[in-house]
Amino acid sequence: MKTILLTGINGFLGSSLARKLKENYQVIGLEYSLKNLHRIADLNLQVYATEHGIPVEIFSDNTIDVVIHTATFYGRSNEPVEKIFSANMLFPFQLLENAISSGCGLFINTDTVLDRFVSSYALTKRHFQEWLCFRQNEIQSVNMQLEHFYGPGASETNFISAMITRLLNNESVIQLTKGEQIRDFVHIDDVVAAFITVLENAGKLKQTYSTFEVASGELITVRDLLTYLQKITSSTSKLDFGALPYRKNELMVSNSSNHTLRALGWEPQISIRPGLAQMVNLINSELQ
Repeated sequence: MKTILLTGINGFLGSSLARKLKENYQVIGLEYSLKNLHRIADLNLQVYATEHGIPVEIFSDNTIDVVIHTATFYGRSNEPVEKIFSANMLFPFQLLENAISSGCGLFINTDTVLDRFVSSYALTKRHFQEWLCFRQNEIQSVNMQLEHFYGPGASETNFISAMITRLLNNESVIQLTKGEQIRDFVHIDDVVAAFITVLENAGKLKQTYSTFEVASGELITVRDLLTYLQKITSSTSKLDFGALPYRKNELMVSNSSNHTLRALGWEPQISIRPGLAQMVNLINSELQ
């Protein structure tokens, strides 16, 4: 049984992956702190803390076959750029160093489709992706560029979860941009399946560095998405489109392509409207 080191194991993506990977792999977790592992409390997994750096015993006491790096820091509360750089660039760089020196065979990285200049978060993610590509002769690596993902287990700051909650609470006015952005929203179950597909087919990849875009292939404007959510939540909230400006370098049209993932046998299973209905029912039951 192969051993997988999974970073950000208590996060939305990390915990969802851990539940699936546990079926066929030995999973070891990495999380910033061990104080609150609520998403994986029932999984009985060995988890190391990185609050004071990457523990040396992770690689000395275990034979790590694969690293799946999902840990990330968005910097949504105006945290210092140094903190974002440390979490999204320095930490994975050190992790990559450890993986290479220990003879780990595969490093799977979680990236974003956002333009590098949208935010400090996107810039640091792109910097590490470039380092991963640069060091492809030292370790096989795969870069997973994720579109916006959603689903059960998402945090309250997740865009779709947050909007559904606000609509169900019937906030009087919800200020928004014009909502002209054309987006691809992919369900967490399909994201997990994409990682599993790449993991199981890594030996068939011809390149030592590969990039896969994880997208549903189904496009929708932000305005249409929110209007649909307003309808199925029966919300009385006013959607004030145009009240907020677009971000600098805002991605206006998603052009992700999932054809390389499909070539490996992956197919998205949950389209946007059934996925949104699922989330509305789930959050509504939690608010009761």
